Amino acid sequence: MARRALPDRPSFQGLSAMLDVFRVRQYFGALTTARDVAREIREDATFLGQLRRATVKLPFDSPPRPLENPLRPRRATRLPLARTRLGIVASGGSGAMASLIGVVQACQELGLGPQVMSFASGAALFGFPMAAGKSPAEVAHFVLSLDPTDWVDVNWRGLAGILPARGRGFAGVVKGDKLEATYARFLGDMTLGELAIPAYAPVWNIEHNRLEYIGPRTHPRLKVARAIRMSVSLPLFLEPVSWRGGSWCDGAIVDIFPVHPILDLEPRCEAVLGVNCFYPPEFAGEDAGGWQRRAWSVLDIGDQVVTAQHIEIARSNVRRLRAEVESVMMIDPVPYELVRRAGLYAQFIDRSGWPDFIRSGHRTALDALKKEFRLARANRTVKRSA
Repeated sequence: MARRALPDRPSFQGLSAMLDVFRVRQYFGALTTARDVAREIREDATFLGQLRRATVKLPFDSPPRPLENPLRPRRATRLPLARTRLGIVASGGSGAMASLIGVVQACQELGLGPQVMSFASGAALFGFPMAAGKSPAEVAHFVLSLDPTDWVDVNWRGLAGILPARGRGFAGVVKGDKLEATYARFLGDMTLGELAIPAYAPVWNIEHNRLEYIGPRTHPRLKVARAIRMSVSLPLFLEPVSWRGGSWCDGAIVDIFPVHPILDLEPRCEAVLGVNCFYPPEFAGEDAGGWQRRAWSVLDIGDQVVTAQHIEIARSNVRRLRAEVESVMMIDPVPYELVRRAGLYAQFIDRSGWPDFIRSGHRTALDALKKEFRLARANRTVKRSA
């Protein structure tokens, strides 16, 4: 007996795509980002002015005043830890990661210049030049003397063509050519394989949804200036970078605290100094208690949904560091609230807070390293007396 053909099922493809759990995360992200930008504009009237000056220089604009370099020559004090192989792992965090300059300065003052560094996103702006052999003072002078228009080139053609082309090919408001050229003038044609200090950053491939870590052992021929641009090419903000037949972006959207290069690509360190300016201390989640009582409370849920996976990967990386490295010090030199939400873009454009970030990185790193020295000395005393 012939089987009766089943009736065609109604197509739920469109509805299925809309309700996909990963798309729900994207919807929350779009909603919370729109809310945050609107809040930033409403609460900080200077934000729009900073954005305009960074993108369009008008005849009546006065030239930007050079910012004070907060680093001063100091006599080096070598600790008994000086023979320790030290690594630095730094989160992303836009301009707040200028604090990394102060961190490296503190290490050098104590005779603990890092032997390897791994950092994400905005930290590449400051970390790669120091890894290239520039002193913290030189990098501070370089970044503090820049005009925002030296590294912000708006993709006007892409913006104008969004509607006519229905968004085809558009992936960033800022092109990134100026940023790369500015760093190329500072660093020349140096490649990652020529770095004085091995340094790595995560980058993400759009076409294959894949993460890679660029550095001397993985891509030694990649120019440092191009690596910096790739590391900060945050989707929708900076255009992806064409490289090896693909489109590459800031890998911090996946790995905000990249420990893999420190643990797996280079000789092991006895100590690691972790720098976090992107999430609460120890990568704790934000407290959303009482969300039910707030207006538009679903957006508070959205904040948690968007960051849940991201922050858990960071916590796992910290746990792995502590399981595999003898001494792990975590510092939080800049309050994460300054780069939270729209603050991430504001701190990229406005450099006025960078000198204070550098000072804070220097102070908190000195405190953490000296504390570790005291603990190490106490432990050695106990062992000798045992």
